[in-house]
Amino acid sequence: MVRRAGEVGERVLAVEAVWDGDTIQNWFVDLVAVGGSRDHRLVTVYWSNAARYLGSDDRIDGRPHIAAAAERIGRGVAAELGVPFHFASPDRPDDEAPRWVRPRATP
Repeated sequence: MVRRAGEVGERVLAVEAVWDGDTIQNWFVDLVAVGGSRDHRLVTVYWSNAARYLGSDDRIDGRPHIAAAAERIGRGVAAELGVPFHFASPDRPDDEAPRWVRPRATP
C-alpha cells in the first residue's frame, strides 16, 4: 500500500480510514491516501479480511475488529509515508464522521 500511495500522482497529505457500507458487504473501511486535490483509495478492509489479518472476528479493545485492522494498517502506511493518520470513528461504524481537512493553500 505504501507503493500504491506513492503512485497516486500527487503529494499525499494524510492516510485516512473511512467507514462505508452496503446491503451486501455490510460495514467496511476504506483506507485512502488524501492527496492535495482528491482522495485515492488504497484498499478496502472488509470483515472477512480483518478476521484473517487479526485472527479474530470479534471486538478488539472494545472496538469492532474491522476498525482495529484498518487502524493498524493505516497507521503503518502513514508512518512509512511520514504523514498523519486520521480515523474519526474507530469505535463504531459511522459513515458521516468528520473527514480529515486538507490545509488551505496559501497564496
